[in-house]
Amino acid sequence: MAKIERSEAEHGLTKDEACRILQVAPSADEGLVTQAYWHHASKLRVLAPRDPEARRQLDELNRAYLVLSPAQSEAPLSNEVPPVQQEPSFAEEVVGWLRRLVEQTQARCPEHVPEVTTLTVTTTLLTFLALSAGASPLWTVLIAAIAAAVIWAPWRRI
Repeated sequence: MAKIERSEAEHGLTKDEACRILQVAPSADEGLVTQAYWHHASKLRVLAPRDPEARRQLDELNRAYLVLSPAQSEAPLSNEVPPVQQEPSFAEEVVGWLRRLVEQTQARCPEHVPEVTTLTVTTTLLTFLALSAGASPLWTVLIAAIAAAVIWAPWRRI
């Protein structure tokens, strides 16, 4: 009984809460607890790598298992499922691509970095000024893209 109380304190769950999470009776033996754990874990382990809520539920399931199985040092799936990794947004991907492009250009021709930077910043500022003045977004972005391609083209070929 002392092991279960210590386990409850370590994992932040009472025995009743752990039983509720695993959906077993408080009098359940360790075999039934393990069976219930795997029943629930098999559903969550597929979703956990990409769903934060499923990952949270799996972590809670692991804690409940450890409370009800104090002889175990860790839950079977505690280290198997990697943390949730968010997919980068489109904007993050574009910024990453631009960053790599700038780094490649800087590596190819470091002596032209000030020129390329000045032209790029000027084009960006003019684009924002045109948009804020009420110019058509489609044409403004199209012209800015063409200008950027013209600016970067000579240094991309080196």
